[in-house]
Amino acid sequence: MKTSISNFKNHPVVKNSAIYVVTDAINKAVPFLILPLLTHYLLPADYGIVVNYNVYINFLIIFIGINVQSVISVNFYRLQKSEVASYIFNVILATLITLLISSVVVLLFNKQLNDFLSVGTYYVIGGLLIAFSQVLSSINLTVWRLEERPIYFGGYQISQTVCDVGLSLMLIIGLNMSWEGRLIGIGGSAIIYALFSLILLWQRGYLRVSYNKNYIKDTFKFCIPLIPHTISIWARAGADRIIISTLVGASASGIYAAGFQFGLVISFLTLAFSNAYAPFVYKTLAITDHAVLENKKRKLVKFTYLYIVALLAITLFATLGSNFVVDNFLSAKYVNAKTYLVWALFSQAFQGIYLMYAGYIFFVKKSGQLAVVTFICSALQVALSYYLVNKVGPMGAAYSNFTISLLNCIVVMILSARVYPMPWFNFRVLLAK
Repeated sequence: MKTSISNFKNHPVVKNSAIYVVTDAINKAVPFLILPLLTHYLLPADYGIVVNYNVYINFLIIFIGINVQSVISVNFYRLQKSEVASYIFNVILATLITLLISSVVVLLFNKQLNDFLSVGTYYVIGGLLIAFSQVLSSINLTVWRLEERPIYFGGYQISQTVCDVGLSLMLIIGLNMSWEGRLIGIGGSAIIYALFSLILLWQRGYLRVSYNKNYIKDTFKFCIPLIPHTISIWARAGADRIIISTLVGASASGIYAAGFQFGLVISFLTLAFSNAYAPFVYKTLAITDHAVLENKKRKLVKFTYLYIVALLAITLFATLGSNFVVDNFLSAKYVNAKTYLVWALFSQAFQGIYLMYAGYIFFVKKSGQLAVVTFICSALQVALSYYLVNKVGPMGAAYSNFTISLLNCIVVMILSARVYPMPWFNFRVLLAK
């Protein structure tokens, strides 16, 4: 038994997963931990500008990056290393094409973007370079992940986060640059690490100047259909900030974003658990012995119910703890962020429950149906947020976020039960020993 446990702990997949989880924890913890500091140096309106600019960058990444990490991942093991190097070069050429197209669109709508973001033309256009830089970094990180080098992956991500935050704080606190300091910190670190990525890819033999029209066509053919799904994910995460800024103002958006930042606590826990739990579920469902499989199914259902109860309890305590943090560590200017905490944390909790059921849909390769559900829910959230913010103010976005998270969870539960039967409601059997 001890030998089995030791072998499990020392398994490369377990070790690598642990490193990715720790890296993800640090990267999500740092922005959360500096939130109290930022609230003392940035007015809610300034913080709202920073939030909106991040939403803008993430939107640009959708159309500049077009999810090229996916096509690299698909072809990485199919090609020789020299071919991969050529493929990555042509993927970058493809993103240069999308960058050019995006630049034309941004220039055409420069005035509208400037009015909304309130940052000036320099930052509106600079957002294109920042987005492109982040795409280059993501390509380098994807290659490290595919090479199964989590130490390099984690070290790069953490060092970039430290550079981003360190540069931002130096400019905000040391030079009193307010929101501009944060934007320069984000942009400066992105550009520096994009250059590092190109150098590292070249040195490791993963970048070779070799034009291949077929590789570029393959990139667009694979990636463009993924854009609607990526937009739906972006809409769930960022559209509410845009709506609040447009209808109420940047200050209200800043306070709302500060409150919803606490949702990262639950988000990290659920994503980290899902990354570890999903492979176990797939392995269990692949059992061919019917009697053994049925027994395992009952155990999975029992565990899922226990997980839901535990997660909701943890979320309740996390909400109480978050209220304490707002009262004692955030600037008094952000005290109204407390009104969003319960909605933010429980929205993330239902996203975590959703992940427990989504695995069964992936197992039977019905991800297309899941994508349709996700897209419809995202569209509903945008529409509902706009309506409710118009009616009741920023709280409407919080109500919408929670409502759609709950709806998405319930619909995925139903879809999961339909595509892969499990004894979810056979309580007599579940309660039996």
